[in-house]
Amino acid sequence: MKEDAVTERFSRESTRHRFTAREVTVTAVSNPVPSFVRVTLAGGPDMHDFASTGPADHAKVFFPHPFTGELVAPVAAGPNEDGLVRPDGQTFGRDFTPMNPRTDPASGLPVFDLDFFRHDDPGPASAWAEKAAVGDRIVVVGPRGSRRAPEGLTRLLCIVDPTALPSAARWILATPSDCDIEVVADVPYADVDWVSEYLRVTSGREISVREALGGLDQALLDSEIGDDTFLFAAGDANRLIPLRRAVRDELGLPREQYQLSGYWRR
Repeated sequence: MKEDAVTERFSRESTRHRFTAREVTVTAVSNPVPSFVRVTLAGGPDMHDFASTGPADHAKVFFPHPFTGELVAPVAAGPNEDGLVRPDGQTFGRDFTPMNPRTDPASGLPVFDLDFFRHDDPGPASAWAEKAAVGDRIVVVGPRGSRRAPEGLTRLLCIVDPTALPSAARWILATPSDCDIEVVADVPYADVDWVSEYLRVTSGREISVREALGGLDQALLDSEIGDDTFLFAAGDANRLIPLRRAVRDELGLPREQYQLSGYWRR
Protein backbone atom coordinates (compact mmCIF):
# COMPACT_ATOMS: atom_id res chain seq x y z
CA MET A 1 0.00 0.00 0.00
CA LYS A 2 1.33 3.45 -0.89
CA GLU A 3 2.47 5.66 1.99
CA ASP A 4 -0.20 8.31 1.47
CA ALA A 5 -2.92 5.65 1.39
CA VAL A 6 -1.62 4.13 4.65
CA THR A 7 -1.53 7.56 6.30
CA GLU A 8 -5.12 8.23 5.24
CA ARG A 9 -6.45 4.81 6.30
CA PHE A 10 -4.91 4.97 9.77
CA SER A 11 -5.12 8.71 10.42
CA ARG A 12 -5.96 9.55 14.03
CA GLU A 13 -7.42 12.82 15.28
CA SER A 14 -5.34 14.39 18.07
CA THR A 15 -6.65 16.65 20.84
CA ARG A 16 -4.64 18.50 23.47
CA HIS A 17 -6.17 18.88 26.95
CA ARG A 18 -5.44 21.27 29.78
CA PHE A 19 -2.54 19.73 31.68
CA THR A 20 -3.14 20.05 35.38
CA ALA A 21 -3.42 18.17 38.69
CA ARG A 22 -6.86 17.32 40.02
CA GLU A 23 -7.75 15.87 43.40
CA VAL A 24 -10.39 13.15 43.03
CA THR A 25 -12.42 11.13 45.52
CA VAL A 26 -13.43 7.49 45.45
CA THR A 27 -17.19 7.13 44.97
CA ALA A 28 -17.41 3.35 44.37
CA VAL A 29 -15.29 0.19 44.39
CA SER A 30 -16.12 -3.00 42.51
CA ASN A 31 -14.63 -6.06 40.80
CA PRO A 32 -15.47 -6.44 37.09
CA VAL A 33 -13.68 -9.81 37.36
CA PRO A 34 -11.86 -11.25 40.39
CA SER A 35 -8.44 -10.31 38.94
CA PHE A 36 -9.26 -6.59 38.79
CA VAL A 37 -10.35 -3.90 41.22
CA ARG A 38 -12.34 -1.04 39.67
CA VAL A 39 -12.31 2.31 41.49
CA THR A 40 -14.72 5.05 40.43
CA LEU A 41 -13.45 8.61 40.89
CA ALA A 42 -15.08 12.03 40.89
CA GLY A 43 -13.78 15.51 41.60
CA GLY A 44 -14.85 19.08 42.24
CA PRO A 45 -15.34 22.04 39.90
CA ASP A 46 -11.80 21.74 38.49
CA MET A 47 -12.99 18.53 36.79
CA HIS A 48 -15.17 20.54 34.41
CA ASP A 49 -12.74 20.19 31.50
CA PHE A 50 -11.31 16.76 32.27
CA ALA A 51 -11.33 14.73 29.06
CA SER A 52 -10.07 11.39 27.82
CA THR A 53 -11.07 10.64 24.23
CA GLY A 54 -8.35 8.25 23.05
CA PRO A 55 -8.06 4.49 23.67
CA ALA A 56 -4.37 4.71 24.57
CA ASP A 57 -4.74 7.70 26.92
CA HIS A 58 -2.83 7.62 30.17
CA ALA A 59 -2.86 9.76 33.28
CA LYS A 60 -0.30 9.92 36.08
CA VAL A 61 -2.05 8.89 39.28
CA PHE A 62 -0.49 9.78 42.65
CA PHE A 63 -1.16 7.53 45.64
CA PRO A 64 -0.60 7.98 49.38
CA HIS A 65 2.64 6.79 50.95
CA PRO A 66 2.12 3.02 51.44
CA PHE A 67 3.27 3.19 55.09
CA THR A 68 2.42 6.68 56.39
CA GLY A 69 -0.71 7.25 54.30
CA GLU A 70 0.42 10.81 53.48
CA LEU A 71 -0.60 11.98 50.00
CA VAL A 72 2.24 13.97 48.41
CA ALA A 73 1.37 15.03 44.87
CA PRO A 74 1.50 17.92 42.38
CA VAL A 75 -1.10 20.68 42.62
CA ALA A 76 -2.66 22.82 39.91
CA ALA A 77 -0.73 25.93 38.90
CA GLY A 78 -3.98 27.87 39.30
CA PRO A 79 -7.70 27.78 38.50
CA ASN A 80 -8.18 26.95 34.81
CA GLU A 81 -4.44 27.36 34.19
CA ASP A 82 -2.27 24.97 32.23
CA GLY A 83 0.55 23.47 34.28
CA LEU A 84 1.21 22.27 37.79
CA VAL A 85 3.44 22.78 40.81
CA ARG A 86 5.52 19.75 41.77
CA PRO A 87 5.93 18.98 45.46
CA ASP A 88 8.99 18.48 47.60
CA GLY A 89 9.29 14.99 48.98
CA GLN A 90 8.76 11.48 47.68
CA THR A 91 5.76 10.79 45.48
CA PHE A 92 4.15 7.53 44.41
CA GLY A 93 2.89 8.12 40.88
CA ARG A 94 1.93 5.48 38.32
CA ASP A 95 0.45 5.68 34.80
CA PHE A 96 -3.09 4.39 34.32
CA THR A 97 -5.70 4.31 31.56
CA PRO A 98 -8.84 6.32 32.45
CA MET A 99 -11.81 4.00 31.91
CA ASN A 100 -15.44 4.76 31.08
CA PRO A 101 -15.12 8.58 31.08
CA ARG A 102 -18.64 9.95 31.45
CA THR A 103 -20.70 12.74 32.98
CA ASP A 104 -22.21 12.31 36.42
CA PRO A 105 -25.92 13.19 36.07
CA ALA A 106 -26.08 14.64 39.59
CA SER A 107 -23.09 17.00 39.43
CA GLY A 108 -22.79 17.44 35.67
CA LEU A 109 -19.03 16.85 36.06
CA PRO A 110 -16.86 14.14 34.50
CA VAL A 111 -16.25 10.90 36.40
CA PHE A 112 -14.15 7.91 35.37
CA ASP A 113 -12.88 4.55 36.55
CA LEU A 114 -9.42 3.11 37.12
CA ASP A 115 -8.95 -0.65 36.78
CA PHE A 116 -6.17 -2.20 38.90
CA PHE A 117 -4.72 -5.62 38.11
CA ARG A 118 -4.36 -7.58 41.35
CA HIS A 119 -0.75 -8.71 41.90
CA ASP A 120 0.57 -11.37 44.26
CA ASP A 121 3.24 -8.85 45.33
CA PRO A 122 1.37 -5.53 45.02
CA GLY A 123 3.08 -2.19 44.54
CA PRO A 124 1.82 1.13 45.93
CA ALA A 125 -0.99 1.41 43.36
CA SER A 126 -2.53 -2.06 43.53
CA ALA A 127 -2.02 -2.20 47.32
CA TRP A 128 -3.97 1.05 47.63
CA ALA A 129 -6.73 -0.28 45.37
CA GLU A 130 -7.14 -3.43 47.46
CA LYS A 131 -8.07 -1.26 50.46
CA ALA A 132 -9.74 1.64 48.63
CA ALA A 133 -12.96 2.89 50.20
CA VAL A 134 -15.53 5.54 49.36
CA GLY A 135 -14.17 8.92 50.42
CA ASP A 136 -10.48 8.12 49.85
CA ARG A 137 -8.54 10.78 47.92
CA ILE A 138 -5.82 10.61 45.27
CA VAL A 139 -4.47 13.04 42.65
CA VAL A 140 -4.67 12.62 38.88
CA VAL A 141 -2.47 14.49 36.41
CA GLY A 142 -3.52 14.46 32.77
CA PRO A 143 -4.20 13.10 30.26
CA ARG A 144 -2.08 15.68 28.46
CA GLY A 145 -3.73 14.80 25.17
CA SER A 146 -5.66 12.14 23.26
CA ARG A 147 -5.40 10.36 19.90
CA ARG A 148 -8.59 8.76 18.71
CA ALA A 149 -8.69 5.36 17.04
CA PRO A 150 -8.57 5.41 13.23
CA GLU A 151 -12.06 5.96 11.85
CA GLY A 152 -13.65 3.05 10.03
CA LEU A 153 -11.12 0.53 11.34
CA THR A 154 -11.88 -2.94 9.93
CA ARG A 155 -9.33 -5.11 11.76
CA LEU A 156 -7.66 -4.63 15.15
CA LEU A 157 -4.97 -6.82 16.72
CA CYS A 158 -4.12 -6.23 20.39
CA ILE A 159 -1.11 -7.96 21.98
CA VAL A 160 -1.21 -7.13 25.68
CA ASP A 161 -0.36 -8.31 29.16
CA PRO A 162 -2.86 -7.91 32.06
CA THR A 163 -1.70 -4.36 32.87
CA ALA A 164 -2.70 -3.26 29.35
CA LEU A 165 -6.12 -4.91 29.29
CA PRO A 166 -7.91 -1.65 30.25
CA SER A 167 -6.40 0.05 27.21
CA ALA A 168 -7.26 -2.94 25.02
CA ALA A 169 -10.86 -2.63 26.24
CA ARG A 170 -10.88 1.05 25.28
CA TRP A 171 -9.54 0.16 21.82
CA ILE A 172 -12.35 -2.35 21.40
CA LEU A 173 -14.94 0.23 22.45
CA ALA A 174 -13.48 2.74 19.99
CA THR A 175 -13.92 0.49 16.93
CA PRO A 176 -17.00 -0.02 14.75
CA SER A 177 -19.26 -2.91 15.71
CA ASP A 178 -18.29 -4.85 12.57
CA CYS A 179 -14.52 -4.50 13.18
CA ASP A 180 -12.68 -7.84 13.26
CA ILE A 181 -10.85 -7.93 16.62
CA GLU A 182 -8.29 -10.37 17.93
CA VAL A 183 -6.53 -10.18 21.29
CA VAL A 184 -3.32 -12.03 22.11
CA ALA A 185 -2.91 -12.13 25.88
CA ASP A 186 0.55 -12.44 27.42
CA VAL A 187 -0.76 -14.81 30.10
CA PRO A 188 -0.71 -18.56 30.79
CA TYR A 189 -3.36 -20.61 29.00
CA ALA A 190 -5.29 -21.05 32.27
CA ASP A 191 -5.86 -17.27 32.42
CA VAL A 192 -7.31 -16.84 28.93
CA ASP A 193 -10.88 -17.34 30.16
CA TRP A 194 -10.80 -14.53 32.72
CA VAL A 195 -9.12 -12.24 30.18
CA SER A 196 -12.01 -12.94 27.79
CA GLU A 197 -14.49 -12.28 30.59
CA TYR A 198 -12.85 -8.97 31.53
CA LEU A 199 -12.99 -7.76 27.93
CA ARG A 200 -16.60 -8.92 27.57
CA VAL A 201 -17.71 -7.20 30.77
CA THR A 202 -15.78 -4.02 30.03
CA SER A 203 -16.53 -3.65 26.32
CA GLY A 204 -19.83 -5.50 25.99
CA ARG A 205 -18.45 -7.56 23.10
CA GLU A 206 -17.38 -11.18 22.70
CA ILE A 207 -13.71 -11.08 21.70
CA SER A 208 -11.46 -13.82 20.38
CA VAL A 209 -8.57 -14.21 22.85
CA ARG A 210 -5.60 -16.55 22.62
CA GLU A 211 -2.39 -16.91 24.62
CA ALA A 212 1.01 -15.80 23.30
CA LEU A 213 2.87 -18.97 22.33
CA GLY A 214 6.61 -18.76 21.67
CA GLY A 215 7.04 -15.12 22.65
CA LEU A 216 5.25 -11.96 21.56
CA ASP A 217 7.19 -11.71 18.30
CA GLN A 218 6.09 -15.21 17.30
CA ALA A 219 2.51 -14.44 18.37
CA LEU A 220 2.61 -11.42 16.07
CA LEU A 221 4.01 -13.39 13.14
CA ASP A 222 1.37 -16.10 13.70
CA SER A 223 -1.38 -13.47 13.35
CA GLU A 224 -3.02 -12.27 10.19
CA ILE A 225 -1.55 -8.83 9.45
CA GLY A 226 -3.11 -7.30 6.37
CA ASP A 227 -3.07 -3.80 4.93
CA ASP A 228 -6.24 -3.13 6.94
CA THR A 229 -4.86 -4.30 10.33
CA PHE A 230 -4.01 -1.85 13.11
CA LEU A 231 -1.71 -3.24 15.80
CA PHE A 232 -1.77 -2.15 19.44
CA ALA A 233 0.73 -3.81 21.75
CA ALA A 234 1.52 -2.87 25.35
CA GLY A 235 2.88 -4.33 28.56
CA ASP A 236 6.32 -5.24 29.92
CA ALA A 237 8.84 -3.16 27.93
CA ASN A 238 11.39 -5.99 27.94
CA ARG A 239 8.86 -8.45 26.52
CA LEU A 240 8.07 -6.01 23.71
CA ILE A 241 11.66 -5.74 22.42
CA PRO A 242 11.49 -8.80 20.10
CA LEU A 243 8.03 -7.72 18.94
CA ARG A 244 9.36 -4.26 18.02
CA ARG A 245 12.08 -5.90 15.95
CA ALA A 246 9.55 -8.11 14.18
CA VAL A 247 7.34 -5.11 13.36
CA ARG A 248 10.32 -3.24 11.92
CA ASP A 249 12.50 -5.92 10.33
CA GLU A 250 10.16 -8.76 9.36
CA LEU A 251 6.82 -7.07 8.70
CA GLY A 252 8.04 -3.58 7.81
CA LEU A 253 4.79 -2.01 8.98
CA PRO A 254 4.36 1.72 8.34
CA ARG A 255 4.52 3.79 11.53
CA GLU A 256 0.88 4.83 11.17
CA GLN A 257 -0.26 1.19 11.34
CA TYR A 258 0.74 0.40 14.91
CA GLN A 259 1.19 1.71 18.44
CA LEU A 260 3.57 -0.02 20.85
CA SER A 261 3.85 1.04 24.50
CA GLY A 262 6.12 -0.27 27.24
CA TYR A 263 4.03 0.20 30.40
CA TRP A 264 6.50 -1.21 32.92
CA ARG A 265 9.78 -3.09 33.12
CA ARG A 266 10.33 -6.36 34.97
